[in-house]
Amino acid sequence: MDVDAVDFNVGARLKQVREAHALSQRQLAQRAGVTNGTISLIEQNRCSPSVSSLRKVLQGIPMTLAEFFSSDDLP
Repeated sequence: MDVDAVDFNVGARLKQVREAHALSQRQLAQRAGVTNGTISLIEQNRCSPSVSSLRKVLQGIPMTLAEFFSSDDLP
């Protein structure tokens, strides 16, 4: 098993992606159709989103799950 896969920080990655696209939590939440509290909780790792929830959030960027979980740096 790959250690990096186990240690993947969804919250930190979401924040990195969101900031790279110059979006506030509110803007991303509005685009994705979720509350800004949801975005905040995910970024703080206070909740672990389901795959479908994460996909919904990422549609507001837009970004695929594969792109999100890739280890490549953002463009």
